[in-house]
Amino acid sequence: MQSLKKLLSFFYTLGQSNEENYFSICCYLKDENEYLKEWIDYHQKIGVEHFYLYDNGSKKPVRETIESLNYSSITTVIEIPGKEKHIEAYNHCLRYFGNKSRWIAFIDMDEFLVPKTDDSNLKKFMRKFEPYGGLGVTWLIFGSNGHKNKPHESQLEAFTMRSEVSFNANVHIKSIVQPRYVRSARISHCFNYKIGFHCVSENFQKIPRAVSPPSVDTIQLNHYYCRSLEEYHEKIQRGRGDRLDLRKLEDFHDHDRDSNVVEDRTILEIAKL
Repeated sequence: MQSLKKLLSFFYTLGQSNEENYFSICCYLKDENEYLKEWIDYHQKIGVEHFYLYDNGSKKPVRETIESLNYSSITTVIEIPGKEKHIEAYNHCLRYFGNKSRWIAFIDMDEFLVPKTDDSNLKKFMRKFEPYGGLGVTWLIFGSNGHKNKPHESQLEAFTMRSEVSFNANVHIKSIVQPRYVRSARISHCFNYKIGFHCVSENFQKIPRAVSPPSVDTIQLNHYYCRSLEEYHEKIQRGRGDRLDLRKLEDFHDHDRDSNVVEDRTILEIAKL
């Protein structure tokens, strides 16, 4: 099986000579411009080289914010207005930009990758996963820290409390994939892979779907699902990217109730490096 995988890898690698970056991120967003700088700065610090940003009709165009931040050289902004465009955006990224990066992580603006290694170098961390189609990263839901109003400090500083790893919502993963081994996005969490390749956990266990037993020994995805109550109201107004039904305020309380029990400042230590 391993020899077959190597052979398939050789053939899929042909035609991939246009790769410009080792690690990029694809993000679908709407009206979250104020979070862009912190999100990009942090991910650059851990080794992300390029960002594909799909603007789903933001009131202030994402492109304007990117230009004001002087981040045009490290970002590609694609406008994609309309309802339920999340998966379409991901498949567009795979089709048109997949040959430009060895790895692309597909995450949202309220999600931060946290490699828990000595140097927090994401590019070095991913080397050992190169024989696989993708890495499924467990998300950990962070709570409101009791904030009712939007805090003045950054979200990484303001929201340091999270759920236990065993919290039921933490079975979800987000995917970092090698586009050369991917056929298409299945949903926003997981992908369809080419023959001979699949997604694995940090422990190299196969992940066939969007959920997997939580495992966060070497990498985790901080999911700032709640933020403050005020910000969650804004989240409801933005709507969902992959479904037509609206979020409900009960969703905030259902998540926040169990997501302020563990202090986790790991990402702050990385941000200081």
